[in-house]
Amino acid sequence: MKKVFWGLLASLAFLTFFFTIGIKVFYRIAALLGKAWPCPLAIAWVLELPVRLRTVPRVLDEIGIQEGERVLELGPGPGAFTVDASRRAGQHGQLIAIDIQPGMIARVKQKLQEAHISNTQAQVADAYHLPLDDESINRAFLVTVLPEIPDRGRALAELRRVLGPDGILSITEDFMDPDYLFEFETKKLVKRAGFIIEKRFGNMWHYTIHCRKASDSGRVYYPD
Repeated sequence: MKKVFWGLLASLAFLTFFFTIGIKVFYRIAALLGKAWPCPLAIAWVLELPVRLRTVPRVLDEIGIQEGERVLELGPGPGAFTVDASRRAGQHGQLIAIDIQPGMIARVKQKLQEAHISNTQAQVADAYHLPLDDESINRAFLVTVLPEIPDRGRALAELRRVLGPDGILSITEDFMDPDYLFEFETKKLVKRAGFIIEKRFGNMWHYTIHCRKASDSGRVYYPD
């Protein structure tokens, strides 16, 4: 029995290390080689586990969507946040959900249809070519998405383009995400892209930061 116990304990310790540290090292090495991947459709169910869904209201409170805003959700995945975010934008607001994976957008559309949501568009596009006019968005948010984009500077420059003069960019990261970025890394990226930090919520394990466009309208992005 003792051997079984210690064997199980060792297995648990290994799995804990792998999912909290080992997999992050892998993603860090991949990022240095210019590689980054969105969450595959095949494991999208992980994004909708009950333990994760319980955090949705709190994260949306941090994001701070106001009724009547035109909101961009970049990288919604299967839509864990989309329906509630749409409701917060309200009847006079609009949510635009954009993801690079058609399968994810199909799931988002299904959720919106089942929830009878009419103020939201879901479409396929990449972070470098957002199908939006200049300064047409009041608020853009990304939840554990920024590290999945290979050229983060280019994506942030595109987000800066579509945000209005008083628009808010909200970025949320969670330590359990395999390609988690520390807060100081995210802040460095957004500052280089021409944003200023306005607010922050959370701690090392989970944080949300709000950014506004800096006054220097001629700022260009720095390639990662």
